[in-house]
Amino acid sequence: MPRSVVRSSAIVSLDHPYTASDAALRRELQQLARQMIFGTLAERGRVCGKPTCRCARGEKHPAVQLAHWAGDGKTRSQHVPFAVVDTVRTGVDAWHRFQAIARELAERNRAQVWTRARRTGQIR
Repeated sequence: MPRSVVRSSAIVSLDHPYTASDAALRRELQQLARQMIFGTLAERGRVCGKPTCRCARGEKHPAVQLAHWAGDGKTRSQHVPFAVVDTVRTGVDAWHRFQAIARELAERNRAQVWTRARRTGQIR
């Protein structure tokens, strides 16, 4: 069943005064934007291929870090050298925090629209 499009001639402004917590979240967004890296990290043990190595018996070498991200409709991955694993992990964590803050601000905006619309009689 096709979804119907609801059109409204009334526009409720999102220009509302920021609270102190809104300002704090926006400052945090700016800080996160400087370090965030889109993607995820996956740890995978590796096998070197030497027949006498411990990895041939199933005890794999330390984890290889892979960064995964979607681009051009495909999932891409890239080896992350151990020297920069902590930096990449911090960047990926910053990306996830950035998304959580953006969702929180979007929810506050949605609530503000509903509150104003109710107050002005546009909705019940």
